[in-house]
Amino acid sequence: MMNTMMKDILIFILFIATSLLVAACSGTAEIGAPPPKEVCRSIIDNKCVKCHYKTRICAKLGTLSVGKWKQTIKFMIRQGADLTQDEHNKVIACLSSLPEGSDVVCQ
Repeated sequence: MMNTMMKDILIFILFIATSLLVAACSGTAEIGAPPPKEVCRSIIDNKCVKCHYKTRICAKLGTLSVGKWKQTIKFMIRQGADLTQDEHNKVIACLSSLPEGSDVVCQ
């Protein structure tokens, strides 16, 4: 009886720990909900398009996870992209939520 109870407790603890780890790694809490399309368009037009065409961004919409967009934007910042922390979070929220072919980027 005690072994079964201990196993149940251990399984429960592992479930909670795994859930917390997944939540911590997803990073969606820190980037927040996607801002309005106009805000997304403004950041992309004023920050991203300084270095490359929108077609490059458009081609990636709908294909990258939040984590991959975080890596991409972090790399862009290391390459010289001038983003505030707020813009950084907003552009990740934008790009990870925009569907393939979105008019925000693709037109």
